[in-house]
Amino acid sequence: MCYCSSWDSETNDMTKEMIDTLYEQIKDVELESIVFAGIGEPSFSKNFLYATQKFKDFKLEITSNGLVSPGKTDILCNYFDKIIISVDGIDEDYYKMRNASFENLLSTLRIIKDYKYKNNTKVPNVEFAFVLTKSNKDTLFDFVNLARDYNADKILVSHLLPGNEEQVKDIFYTRYENKEGKDFAHKINNYSYYGNRIIMSLPYMEIKTDRVCPFIDKEYTYIDYLGNVIPCYRYSNEYDEYVFGRKKRVLKHSFGNISKDTLKNVYNSNEYQNFRTSVELNKFPSCVDCDLQDGCSFIDTTECDCLSYEPTCGDCLWNRNIIRCT
Repeated sequence: MCYCSSWDSETNDMTKEMIDTLYEQIKDVELESIVFAGIGEPSFSKNFLYATQKFKDFKLEITSNGLVSPGKTDILCNYFDKIIISVDGIDEDYYKMRNASFENLLSTLRIIKDYKYKNNTKVPNVEFAFVLTKSNKDTLFDFVNLARDYNADKILVSHLLPGNEEQVKDIFYTRYENKEGKDFAHKINNYSYYGNRIIMSLPYMEIKTDRVCPFIDKEYTYIDYLGNVIPCYRYSNEYDEYVFGRKKRVLKHSFGNISKDTLKNVYNSNEYQNFRTSVELNKFPSCVDCDLQDGCSFIDTTECDCLSYEPTCGDCLWNRNIIRCT
């Protein structure tokens, strides 16, 4: 389900030294929140508890698969304001996708629910993340019931970002009119909100004119385990993605490193500011629905585009509210 399966880049845990470096650079900065994420399971990091205690005075959020030990679930309850749990199926479907027992996830959800009841608190807020495909779309109705039973605040739905040709066949979004998708969205919205009072946050079912980058719009920046300052998840690794069946090479892109410069300096550098401005003003070409794409070689990678922007976001499906993470 996750596009990280096609990553070529090496992955690792952030060291204590890097955690300390980041902390020293942001300890006096007013931040809305810090998200423990990275398209993986943060609680599996050997320095998870160290980082949690280091940043405990900030508002903390975490994206998790929910398959954590009771001891670590206690850490989630005591330190984190929001827990976003990725679940893409129920019972047997869950096992097929995660190769893990669905009961393990339910155990985590029970601990969180009991913690909130015993302490008479609404924190941590629980949200579910669901990757929608043709093959699992009907599961989403059962998923609403799960969210209701465990007092989840919201279900965040993303479409599938294919990492191979086989996954292309399973996408539920289209380039143009998608009546089936919009009918489904109408039904699931009614079932979730009017039937169960669960907020259902859905992606678009087809490409629309408007383009808004959720990372730039919310002023996110991503620090990888090496200390690289990266604008979004998409540019955090090198991999192949398929945009409506067309293979594209995504290249990792960093604007600096907190070991060599401060995060403040990198974030406010001319290069990074110009990039953010270009995204906010939609200066990139709209490659997804360009009539010339069949004869264009710029769309083979994210290196640059026909308007000379480097890197280019012209083909980005996050920008189109098709792919979503938080």
